[in-house]
Amino acid sequence: MAANNSAIQLTEMERDIIGEVMNISMGSAATAMSTILDKKVSITAPRLSAVPLDEFEYVHLEPVLGVLIKYIEGISGSNMLLLKVEDFKKILSHLLNMDMSDVTEFDEISISAICEIMNQMMGSAASALATFLGIAINISPPEVLDAIDKDSVKDKLSLEGPEILTIAFDIQIEDLVKSEFISILEPRLAREIVTMSLGENSMQDIEVAEATEAYAPEPPAAAPEVTLIEPVPVQEVATPPPLAAELQAASPPPPAAPVAHAPPRPQTPQPTIQATPYSYPDLKTNPPEEPNGALDNNLQLIMSVPVQITVELGKTKRKIKDIAEFAPGNIIELERQAGDQVDIVANGRLIAKGDVVVVDDNYSVRITEIMRARDTVAEVR
Repeated sequence: MAANNSAIQLTEMERDIIGEVMNISMGSAATAMSTILDKKVSITAPRLSAVPLDEFEYVHLEPVLGVLIKYIEGISGSNMLLLKVEDFKKILSHLLNMDMSDVTEFDEISISAICEIMNQMMGSAASALATFLGIAINISPPEVLDAIDKDSVKDKLSLEGPEILTIAFDIQIEDLVKSEFISILEPRLAREIVTMSLGENSMQDIEVAEATEAYAPEPPAAAPEVTLIEPVPVQEVATPPPLAAELQAASPPPPAAPVAHAPPRPQTPQPTIQATPYSYPDLKTNPPEEPNGALDNNLQLIMSVPVQITVELGKTKRKIKDIAEFAPGNIIELERQAGDQVDIVANGRLIAKGDVVVVDDNYSVRITEIMRARDTVAEVR
């Protein structure tokens, strides 16, 4: 197996990149499937293998159903998913509210449901891949393949060489499905994803390095040289003692500076603040007075609003498979008995009940009961 793995010449780092890309993509796909089925979906980390197509085996999954996804924008190539037929039947039985035994074969409705599920899953996976690579990616509508063999895999994927890259996942949908599926990537598609990922990472490293250099602190400037100048000696001049004594005796002493004292500031008495609590009017007993005519004007505005009146004869529930079999002449039985009153609905709210009558060749309704507010709330719930 080691020799086969070297055929596509993927380094350990490139394998990690593809594994991380597929892990992110299938994580988004699991979230989309969880939303559709209203069940918790978990997909494990991928297991990569690069093998020749002649040695590729999936006997443990047979019978399988293939789903082909083609990337038409951003990146070019194809991806094929192989899932167990039994897993698809379990998913369809839950989605269409059918028994597992009723899903015996994949008809047009089943194929359409599978395509919609895969479209949502792989669309979310493509969006996650686009965010990772920083480009816009679009895919074609998924194509369901009911007959899968090695020749069909080679033709559908347009392989340029004998090798393929297989990625196995474990999937669990709460208590519904616990199984495995395989994703087959074209080698050139895997190489393109790796090249774009490395290119983006390299640019980020360069930008970080340039930013680091741009904001590098400047070295401190060298201190300027200081030239020491020797001080010039000052010659001392001595005053004869008799003359200095005479001058000191003749000079009167300087007058003392007067000391000024600031007058005391008068104390201002603090005013006393009296607070009176405000009494709020009771809006229930004393409503605010409306300007003359304001209430009438508001009522006129409301009265001019159109209201959609609908009369409901009855309701029923049917499964998707029953609706698909509808044909002209079929009779749909409602839950309401003949002669019962019909519901009169205004903008989706039940307001009254009445009997169906004919007036001038037109169907009409005679109101027999006006619903109370709590009755209408109960009907809405």
